[in-house]
Amino acid sequence: MELKHVEYFFVLANELNFSQAAKKLHISQPPLSRHIKALEAELGTTLFYRNTQSVRLTKEGELFYEEAKALLSQVKGAVSKLKTIVKSAPTQVQIGFVRPAMLLFLPGLLKTFRQSHPHIQVNITEINYPETTKSMLLNNQLDAAFSHSASLCNDLVYHQVFSEQLKLVMLPNHPLANCQEISLGELKDEQFIFFPRKLSPTLYDLFISACFEQGNFHPNVWMEATPPLARVELVAQGMGVSLAAASLEQMFVGKVVFKNIVSTPWVQFPIDLVWNPHFQHQVIQVFVDFAKKYMANWQAT
Repeated sequence: MELKHVEYFFVLANELNFSQAAKKLHISQPPLSRHIKALEAELGTTLFYRNTQSVRLTKEGELFYEEAKALLSQVKGAVSKLKTIVKSAPTQVQIGFVRPAMLLFLPGLLKTFRQSHPHIQVNITEINYPETTKSMLLNNQLDAAFSHSASLCNDLVYHQVFSEQLKLVMLPNHPLANCQEISLGELKDEQFIFFPRKLSPTLYDLFISACFEQGNFHPNVWMEATPPLARVELVAQGMGVSLAAASLEQMFVGKVVFKNIVSTPWVQFPIDLVWNPHFQHQVIQVFVDFAKKYMANWQAT
């Protein structure tokens, strides 16, 4: 049953005049008659007695009138409530990001989102610590984030949007700097500047295990530094070697070199779009859906 049929019936039942009802509905009389006949056919009963002089409700029409009145009132209330909710809903989203996301794809994503959703304001915050990102999402301080996920949380949703390669970072005058690829076994005498294990236990442990498996050594991590840029800057000062996302290479041309590591599938470092479904309002869903579609197209080109 179409709601429009019920609305037309209700107006005609109040006016009891096809001409006046049609005028009130901003339609002509023939379409109104067709809608009423269609409703009667669907209900299997006559709702109006009509002749050239008058229109009046049948007993069935009187019963249906009360039901139609209640139904339309309920629909009107639902529409009003929804409009209030939509009007009061947030029109901005808080997005966290890691530096590689900004270097790789985030500016283009935000520009395209702005063009298609100019009414939604996007506020962004750089957060390079996965645990901080997770905490802010759980406490409704962020709506979504592009993050390196240190550990999964059952209360959050993770959608991988990109997988970036990690590379070995060293000085341009390092003895291995001219090699196309470097094996971990060649690094046993190096001093490593690494991130604290708590930032990404999985990646940290994979690196330690790979050093044992490929070079039979435990890496000499003599310094820990949390921000990725800080680690690369320390390498540039001749304080050791490190691992960093390939996207950072463009920022340090001439200061350091980024080299591939032989036979290390674990160096694929995912960037996830993460959000908290428990705090999800319509604007967040709009952004999440857009970001997933954008990233799928971005990687396909």
